[in-house]
Amino acid sequence: MESKAYYLKYRPQKISELDSLEIRQGLEKVLKSGRPPHAFLFAGPKGIGKTSAARIIAKAVNCLSKKRSYEPCNRCEICQAITDGSALDLIEIDAASNRGIDDIRNLRDKIKLTPVKCKYKVYIIDEVHMLTTEAFNALLKTLEEPPEHAIFILCTTQPEKLPKTIISRCLRFNFHKANPEEVIRAVERAVKGEKLKIEKGVLETIGKSVDGSFRDGHKILEQLSFAGRKITLKETKKLLGQIEELAPDKLLLLLASKDVKAALTEIDRIVQIGGDLSVYIQEILERLRLGMLAKIGLEDIEPPEETKDFSVNQIKSLIQLFSRAALEIKTSPIPQLPLELVVVEWGEESTEVAKQTNALRSSGGSASLQTQASLRDTSHTSIAHQHRCGTSEDIASRQLSPRIRTKHF
Repeated sequence: MESKAYYLKYRPQKISELDSLEIRQGLEKVLKSGRPPHAFLFAGPKGIGKTSAARIIAKAVNCLSKKRSYEPCNRCEICQAITDGSALDLIEIDAASNRGIDDIRNLRDKIKLTPVKCKYKVYIIDEVHMLTTEAFNALLKTLEEPPEHAIFILCTTQPEKLPKTIISRCLRFNFHKANPEEVIRAVERAVKGEKLKIEKGVLETIGKSVDGSFRDGHKILEQLSFAGRKITLKETKKLLGQIEELAPDKLLLLLASKDVKAALTEIDRIVQIGGDLSVYIQEILERLRLGMLAKIGLEDIEPPEETKDFSVNQIKSLIQLFSRAALEIKTSPIPQLPLELVVVEWGEESTEVAKQTNALRSSGGSASLQTQASLRDTSHTSIAHQHRCGTSEDIASRQLSPRIRTKHF
């Protein structure tokens, strides 16, 4: 028996099985009308169900069952042929490798022929934005005067690259990244189908870790299932780089106590145990986010313990520093370097605050607590400002040299 990947084996086969509520409701309305448009445009990130939805449409408009409303029966000859990929009237084209004008001209010649068995010939053109300008012009002529028996479904991850003339002739559906609940709904089909035993929290962890991709959720579950035993939360987190020993709260507590040396040692420990630094930063940012929202008075949010010693401005500054590190870590020749810079820069600012506070005390007696807090907040907020605008020396240099000032558009 042929073995299929989970994301293919358990892909939705009916409108009601589509995991995105917005897409599900939109396609229901179109198919219930009984007048399908001659061209659809499915736009959105990879792995969120564009091709699956396109195949369902192909079945729905060609299903032979007389009892159906808008859903394909998945039992008739046509539905089964489309499901197993043997339907002659469903043509799937990868525009990344068939992007020239000759490929589209060949399509135009064949589309004139009547369907072999189906009511409609359905053309699914994946990554349609990869077509050449000449190919788009040829496709436009077909979309302007399509045969009655043809339906086009254009799929793209970059709709901004499509000519407006193409977009205007299609019924557009925007596929957004799935939320964790939608990913869980999709992955649960594979869990039930494969009779997998999983610990509590596994699906929730997968749902939050795949950046809204149904396909990636299925891939992770399949990888976890290879062991052939109960899938544990610990194994799941380890696969995703969320090692329990990461303890992101520990670094925040060290930053709050201004212990730079211990904070750098903690980062080295994370590297030594093989922790995923991107995941580590993401978990730190999530804690800082909750701490910020709680401190500004958002209801029903309890600030994480490790953020309670920070002010709102300090948290904002740390969020900006860690967000920058999250981007730089992807291209840094030394993976932990952007994270170490966060600690060093934070420590330098904290030292400067301490010096200024001591100066105030020695020159003017005891400064008020409110003044000290204001000084501390202003100093930490300046960290991100310096990264955006440069140091005071940089700004002065630009002001003294107007002739070499660069314009940004």
